[in-house]
Amino acid sequence: MRASDFETAVRDLGFGKTLPTAVYVYAPTSEALTPALQAVIDRLRLRLKLDESYNVLKFSKDFSVSFLRYPLFFENPHPVLAESVRVNLATGTAKHITYDRHANPPILHRKERFLPAGHPSIPLFARLTSQEEQAQLYEKPSTIGFKANWEKLLIEKGLAYRDHELIQVQHDTPASPRSIERVHRHRTALTRTQLSKPLRQALESGVLCSTKTLFDYGCGLGTDANMLRTMGYTVGAWDPAYFPDDPKVHADVVNLGYVLNVIEDPAERVEVLVEAWSYTRDVLIVSTLIAGNEEYDSVRHLSDGILTKRNTFQKYFSPTEIRGLIESALEVEAYPLSVGIYVAFRDERNAQSFLSQRSHRVIDWAQLNHRLGLPAPRKRAEAVDLYQQHKELLDEFWNASLDLGRLPHEGEFQRCVELRRALGSRAKAHRLLLERFGEETYFAACQSRKEDLLVYLATSQLRKRIPPKALGFRLQADLISHFGSYSKAQADGQALLLSLRNNEVLHAAAQTLSFGWWNSPEGHFSIHRSLIDDLPPSLRVFLECAAHLYGSPRNADVIKLHLNSHKVTFLSYDDFDRKPFPILQSRTKIDLPRLSINVFESPNTAMAPILCCKERFLNTDYPGYKRMQEVSRRLSMLLGVQASNLGPNDENAPSQLKLAAIMKQLGLKADLTKLRKRKSSPEG
Repeated sequence: MRASDFETAVRDLGFGKTLPTAVYVYAPTSEALTPALQAVIDRLRLRLKLDESYNVLKFSKDFSVSFLRYPLFFENPHPVLAESVRVNLATGTAKHITYDRHANPPILHRKERFLPAGHPSIPLFARLTSQEEQAQLYEKPSTIGFKANWEKLLIEKGLAYRDHELIQVQHDTPASPRSIERVHRHRTALTRTQLSKPLRQALESGVLCSTKTLFDYGCGLGTDANMLRTMGYTVGAWDPAYFPDDPKVHADVVNLGYVLNVIEDPAERVEVLVEAWSYTRDVLIVSTLIAGNEEYDSVRHLSDGILTKRNTFQKYFSPTEIRGLIESALEVEAYPLSVGIYVAFRDERNAQSFLSQRSHRVIDWAQLNHRLGLPAPRKRAEAVDLYQQHKELLDEFWNASLDLGRLPHEGEFQRCVELRRALGSRAKAHRLLLERFGEETYFAACQSRKEDLLVYLATSQLRKRIPPKALGFRLQADLISHFGSYSKAQADGQALLLSLRNNEVLHAAAQTLSFGWWNSPEGHFSIHRSLIDDLPPSLRVFLECAAHLYGSPRNADVIKLHLNSHKVTFLSYDDFDRKPFPILQSRTKIDLPRLSINVFESPNTAMAPILCCKERFLNTDYPGYKRMQEVSRRLSMLLGVQASNLGPNDENAPSQLKLAAIMKQLGLKADLTKLRKRKSSPEG
C-alpha cells in the first residue's frame, strides 16, 4: 500500500478519535475497517502474532500503524496502555514497548469516539465524558493523558468513579513520596568546572549557537548559565532551590538538564516537562540518567527510583522510556544527541534541517585534490585576470557551491548582488570557477552531497513521513537539484535502506575498504570515529540507523558493526588517544531488528580488559599511528600471541592488572619500553 492510498483509506473509515497526527479506533478485529485497511491489518497481525488483546489501532499520518493493548477497555473508565507495537509501513520494521513497569503510563479519554457508529456502549461513555467536561477535568489537556496526573487531578477535585459515573467523594490527601521520605532535591546539584554534557552536545551539533537565546530550567548552581554568559550568550536561568526568585523566560532553546530524574513524583515530571516546553520557541533539550549507569552502593527503593544515603532521589530511565515520555507529553518526535539526551523541535522544518545536517560531511576540497593528485586545469589569461580582480568574492562563491554540491540560490549566498555586478550572473561566475579549479572537483562535490542526502533520506524512512512543505527551502532545493523531485528522492532513499536487508551488500561494502578491522568469522567490522565520513553510503546508513537511537556516533571512540546480526555497538574508552592501552568505560549496543538499546557501564577497575592494537581501527595518517604499531608489536612479543587478533572489549585480552604485573616484573614503561635506571651521583 502506498502512503497516499493509506491516507485515503484512513480518511474513509468513518469513525475513530481524530487527532492532528493520528486516528485511533477500537478494532480488536478488522471487521469494522475498510477493505484496504483490513488487508494491511490482518497481514501484520499474522506476521507479528498479535491477537485481539491489541484492541486499539493508531493510524498515524507518518505512514505507520500502532497496535495498542488496553486491558479492560470497556470496564475501566480510562483504560491504561499496557503494550504498543508500532509498525513503519514504509520499511516494515516494528518497535515494541511495554508499559507494565511504568509508574505513569498513558491512559484513554473520550472512549465513545473510538467506537464505530451504533455501538451500544457509546451512550454510557459519552455521558461520562459530559460529566468530566462539566467538572472541568479537561482544562489542561497536555498533562491529563497520563495515569498519575489524572489521578492527582481527581483527588484535587474530590472526585472518583462508580463504574462509568463520576461521583463526589471525600479524599484523604495521600502522602507524596517526598513527604514520606525527606527528599533533598537540591543536593543533586553538582559543582562543575566545564559545561554540562547536554549543552556541550547542543553546541557541537549546532542546536545552540550564539544567535539563539537560552533558558536553563532547573539550572542548579548556575554553572552552565554563567559560563555561557561569559562566552557572550543571552541566558536566563531558574532553579527552585538556588534561584527561585529569578524569572522563568521564553527562549529559543530551553535546557531541561537532568531535572526529571530527581523528581520522585511521576505526575510532577510530566508537569515540569510540559512547562519547560511552554517556554520553548525553537528546541527543547531534555537529559536524564539512563539505566545501566547506577553507581550507588547503598540505596532504598522509592516510587519508581532509588533513595540514596544522602536522601537524594534518582530515577534511571531506559532510553525508550524517556523518549516515549517526551513524545507522549509533547506530541512531537524526540531525537537523540547522545544516550539520555534528546531534542524536540517546535518547527518540523528545523528538525529536518538538523537531521540532514548530521549526515552532511565537511570536506577540505583543496587538500583532497592534492591527495588525489588531480591535474591543475588550464586557465585562459582573461579568466585569470577576472578571477584575480574578484578573488575573495569568487572563492567564497566556489566554497558555497562545493558545500551544497550545486549552485547556491539567491537567498543562500549573501553576496549575490555583488556577484552579479562583478560577473553578470551566477552561471558566468560558475563557468569561470570551473576553468579555474576544474570540473572534477565540482562533480566530486556534487556526488558527495548526493550521497549525504541519500543517507539522510534512507534513515528518514525510520521516522515519521515528512511532506515536502515541512522541509526548509535549502533542503527542498537540494532534493530537486540532486534527484529531480521529492518523490524520486524518497524512492532512492527507501531503496538504499531496503538493500541493507541483504547481508552480502554490507559485507561487500566493508571488504572493499582499506581501513578498519574486519573479523570475518564473526562478521564484525570495527572503526574509529574519525573514519565515519569515509564509509560508503550503505555502511553510513547502517550506522545512522543505530544513531536514530544512540545519537551522534562521534560520541564513541570505536564503533563495531555487526553485519550478520544487524547490530551496532558503540564503545567509549578512557583517553583513547593518549593511553597505549585504554580501558573500556561504556558499551552501548543497538539491536536494529528490534529497535532496542542497551547500555553497559564498565567498572573502571584493574580487572577491566585493555584495548589492544588501537591502530587497527584507524587510518594510516592518524597522528601517532606508527608509534601505536610499534607498541602493538612489543605487546605481541610480550604475550606470546598475536595481539591484533583480540577484538575491542575482548574477554581474552589481558586485564589492566595482569599487564601491569608483567610490566613491573620486566621493568617496562607504559609503552612497553625499558625503564632507564637512574645514575647515582658520585659521593663528594
